[in-house]
Amino acid sequence: MSDGNIVHVVGTGTIGEPLIGLLCDIRGELGIDEITFYKHSPNLLDRPKVKGLLNRGAVLTT
Repeated sequence: MSDGNIVHVVGTGTIGEPLIGLLCDIRGELGIDEITFYKHSPNLLDRPKVKGLLNRGAVLTT
């Protein structure tokens, strides 16, 4: 188990997606080591959203 600070966000909806992006942008200031997220009911149209979050440094979990 990691000793780092990990924040997990459930869902990438109206609140989840911007929250994940914000946390990725200010992770250093908040002392966050890793940001993970879970995508409910993924479909093909969500791929750009998920890729964008991954590019910003978030980690997709299952």
